[in-house]
This record gives sequence, structure tokens and C-alpha cells, in this order.
Amino acid sequence: MNTQTDTSNTEMSKSDALATADLKPRWYIVQTYVGFEDAVQRNLELKINNLPSIAAKILEIFIPIKKVVKLDRNGVRKEGTEKIYPGYIYLNMVLDRETGYIIQNTQYVSRIAGTGDFAVPLEIGYVEKLKQQLHEESQQLKAGTKIVYRISDLVEVIDGPFKDMRGKVSGLDPQNSRIIVLLSIFDRETSVELDILQIKKIL
Repeated sequence: MNTQTDTSNTEMSKSDALATADLKPRWYIVQTYVGFEDAVQRNLELKINNLPSIAAKILEIFIPIKKVVKLDRNGVRKEGTEKIYPGYIYLNMVLDRETGYIIQNTQYVSRIAGTGDFAVPLEIGYVEKLKQQLHEESQQLKAGTKIVYRISDLVEVIDGPFKDMRGKVSGLDPQNSRIIVLLSIFDRETSVELDILQIKKIL
């Protein structure tokens, strides 16, 4: 028995099963090892750059991310991003025997999502809606970090050394998204300057 030939035939038949009869570009989900989404994107981009035939078929690689604003250990505001679906990337491509084989043999790729051995494209318009949703959430995040408090509002501290304490807003700094809150510390009212992310309004 020729083991090499059998292995090759198995890989080719698996690639055939992954391919679809529709040779138009469609969006597919590719499952990756969690934390290696960017590495898979880089590996695929290298293959796209080195193989003209693949470049004509894999049109876009999309990793859904959202913008987040957090405070670091020192209470400094940091903007960053988070992946929406860890372990998954989206490919807009013509899925045929060649692209199926390339993707399945890319490091850190688990499989092309589908039913059994058959890849299933996403509903037309799904990724476009997802991109629009992420854009809108990004805009809402910017608006959400603007000060919407008023003097004398009751607030609770939800982060930092004064966590769980309650007090009244006594000053606003909209430009820097900072708020001055009167807190009772050692039975004395003390003005404390906080980031807007460190408090929430008590309704």
C-alpha cells in the first residue's frame, strides 16, 4: 500500500468536500486556535502575496473587533480593542479545491465552519451588517464616555480605591471626562476627582 498516495488522496477528497459548486465570492467563517487569529491572518496574507491564483480568490480577511475604554492599574484611561468572537475569522473568498486546501493547511487553523465536512457560506449581507453594528457601537462608546452627570447627582464608585462608596457630584471636567465627587472619608466630606468610568449614577 502506498501510504503517501493514500494520504494525498484523503487530503484532496477533504478539500473537495469543503468546496462548493458556487464559485462566486462568499463570506465564510474559519475556526482558529483561540489567541492565534492575528497569526492566521498574517499566514494567509503571506500566501496571498506569494500565490497570485490565491490572491484572486481570497478577497478579504476580517476579524471582528470592538473598541473599549478601560482604566489601567494607575487609573489612567486606556483605549483598546477586543475581539468579538475569539477563535474565529471571516474570509470573503471563492471557496474551491485550491483555496480549501490552502486554508485547511494554514498553521493554527482548525477548520472552515460548516455542516460535517461541507463548508457553509454566511447569509448574504451578514458581514456588512456586523461591520455596521460594530461601527455604531464604536460611536456610542465615544458618546458614552462624555459626561452626562449634573451637580448634586448621587453616584457610586465602581472602580479604584474608593470602590463601593457613594457621594454627590460637586464638579465636572467634560474635556477630560473627569468628575469631582464628595465622599465621606473618616467622617469628613472630601472632594475626590474620578474618571467617569469609575462611577455610575444612582437612580
